[in-house]
Amino acid sequence: MRLSRQELFTIPNGLTLARLAMTPWVVKRLHEDPHTWPIAAAFAFSDNFDGILARAGETRPRLARLGFRPSEFGRKADPLTDKIFTAAVVGAGMHNGVIPKALGGASLLQKAAASAVTVWNESRGVEMAVTRAGKRSEFASNMAYGLLFIATSLRPEQRRIVRPVAIAVGAAGVAGASYAAYTYWRDGREPLQRP
Repeated sequence: MRLSRQELFTIPNGLTLARLAMTPWVVKRLHEDPHTWPIAAAFAFSDNFDGILARAGETRPRLARLGFRPSEFGRKADPLTDKIFTAAVVGAGMHNGVIPKALGGASLLQKAAASAVTVWNESRGVEMAVTRAGKRSEFASNMAYGLLFIATSLRPEQRRIVRPVAIAVGAAGVAGASYAAYTYWRDGREPLQRP
């Protein structure tokens, strides 16, 4: 994929690259002290803005000229940045005992499998759209990890309620995202099997 300056130098791409560059710092804070979760939460929330900024240029030509536009690079770099950040947060949570090792391990395995399927499909020229179920499942598991970190700041009696609920939601999210990854793999194979 050859990138032009106009393709690479966009405001949303700058935000995505800044998030990628800041990931080690944010995760180091979380690794050292799970009570620093508000920093990670703000960082994760910033992920919403690159897509919003990219789409703003589609309806406003003046903004597009200023760099608010979608790009092929951003379409690939943003999900990769999200996966790197989420995997690092899950690793920090597992290290601190905030995220149960079985749930974290299953989540990391699911993310690795989904990434491998995406790379495999795209290497063969098969473009896959993210399904609503896949997006919602990822959202559910990410929110569950956030709740597990927030629970570190709660009183023990509150924590006894929040943790089991968050773990159940996280497990359901990982299961749903695993099924979505399977469907991406299955649908990506169909072009190979057609005569």
